[in-house]
Amino acid sequence: MKLKSVVAGQFYPNKPKELSRQFDAFEKTPVQSLEGLVEGLMLPHAGYVYSGSVAALGYRSLSSAPKTIVVVGPSHYVSFKGVSVFSGDAVEAPLGDLPVDQEACEFLINQSHHIADIPPAFAQEHSVEVHFPLIQRYCPGAQVVPMVMGQGIENSVRPLVEALLELRKIKPFLLVASSDLSHYPVYETAVKADQEFLTALLTGNEAKVGETDKKIMAKKYPDYYCTHCGKEPVLTLLRYAKAIGADATQLLAYMNSGDVTGDHSRVVGYSAVAFSRK
Repeated sequence: MKLKSVVAGQFYPNKPKELSRQFDAFEKTPVQSLEGLVEGLMLPHAGYVYSGSVAALGYRSLSSAPKTIVVVGPSHYVSFKGVSVFSGDAVEAPLGDLPVDQEACEFLINQSHHIADIPPAFAQEHSVEVHFPLIQRYCPGAQVVPMVMGQGIENSVRPLVEALLELRKIKPFLLVASSDLSHYPVYETAVKADQEFLTALLTGNEAKVGETDKKIMAKKYPDYYCTHCGKEPVLTLLRYAKAIGADATQLLAYMNSGDVTGDHSRVVGYSAVAFSRK
């Protein structure tokens, strides 16, 4: 069974030559050197014209391509509790099918009744799909574990972190938390608010990140809609990184849609953050 693409030709080019040209453009941006072994990344999931260069920078920063990449994204269209894992054999992408690590998928599903293969979660979802072509380009030979998270700490974050820690005992993998940052404020507000969130995130302290919750930030910035749209994936990454001692954090890139379009009246923020273990 194959996971079909739902946003190819919209969020990223669906023709191989056009997609390759876009990757070539991304690669004009210099890559920062990273300390230690990268265990996790927080990367954006907007259309490539907006955030593709930032997401690509995260994958390009890896010193070696991991064999398994777990991509965890938020659910934009389906409300559910728990975590959905696609356990088929491949995902569809313009450069050819990308294999799924079925062993890892089955292992995770067996760890908790909160983790299951829930097809509707992937039916319209772009938060994990946009990463697949990037993984093909920059992590050749890798297999993926596509996951969409529902809402809640006890039903999604806690069981997934516990399952990932068990998976780590049998195989190494890279964890990618898919999340954009501020949504729809004016440019100046986005820069200030995103800086507050990223400063908290780079401490690796969950409590500090909680202090940038959208309800708190909205009191400071009336035009603010949300801090980051991947709350559950980001918390999963934070807790997982802390548990394995990946306490070296590094901001690789930040920008927002206004930097691309020139329209500063209503923007979305994007960043690439690495969590490494020395």
